[in-house]
Amino acid sequence: MTLVVVFAEPPREGLVLSRLADTSPLSDAEAADCYAAMLADAVFAADNSGGDVLVNYRSDDELPDEFVDADESAEEAVRAVVDRAAEDPSDVRFEVQVGSTRGGRVGNTVTHLLRNEGEKSVLTLDGNAPLVGRKDIDSAAMKLRTSDVVVGPATDGRVWTAAFCEAIDFDGAFASPTVETLVDRGTDADLDVDFLPSYRTVETGSDLADVVSLVRARAKAGRIVPKFTTEFVRDHGLHVVDGDDGPELVRD
Repeated sequence: MTLVVVFAEPPREGLVLSRLADTSPLSDAEAADCYAAMLADAVFAADNSGGDVLVNYRSDDELPDEFVDADESAEEAVRAVVDRAAEDPSDVRFEVQVGSTRGGRVGNTVTHLLRNEGEKSVLTLDGNAPLVGRKDIDSAAMKLRTSDVVVGPATDGRVWTAAFCEAIDFDGAFASPTVETLVDRGTDADLDVDFLPSYRTVETGSDLADVVSLVRARAKAGRIVPKFTTEFVRDHGLHVVDGDDGPELVRD
């Protein structure tokens, strides 16, 4: 059984998706709410997959002072999102992230789980790929039966997931283009590498425009949509129009 590790930030204004607020009609506060919705969908997908779920969050000690909330700890903020999304939140494990970089945090977690806790395979998932579903996580788990490293590409050389049966050299492993860097680290270690379908990760207004367009199209066709992200899109009146420079994200 693959352990699914969801890397989470407390959804606080200015801390998460700051580029989204700069490149879309959303304010900093709304960008934080958008992140919370996408994180909830990530937890929902992980919780409904065949694997156990571990939420790896940044603690208050690791946050810049301006993002520490005296009334709500980072753990409480993340748990509030998990409570919305998980069928039984008590089944979800919580652990604090360790490391000053993304590669360090992922590497410390994956290496510890594989080498010290006896996990056979670990899938890492960020909370900004709302179109990823349960079947995609289960597909990754199946591929990990025959491959040591499985990568889910996103746009602009990013990844929506990286999954491992063996630890790699994680120092700088998420340098751009991340998909190439991770594959290089895997093949350098003589590990078998496989791939999953590509999904959009959301960091900018252009990224969100693609997600909004597909979510609205799938909803009209009666197909499966990410519940919490779709609610956010509808509540904020987001849609895509043909702008002067191409597709443009706007709101009612």
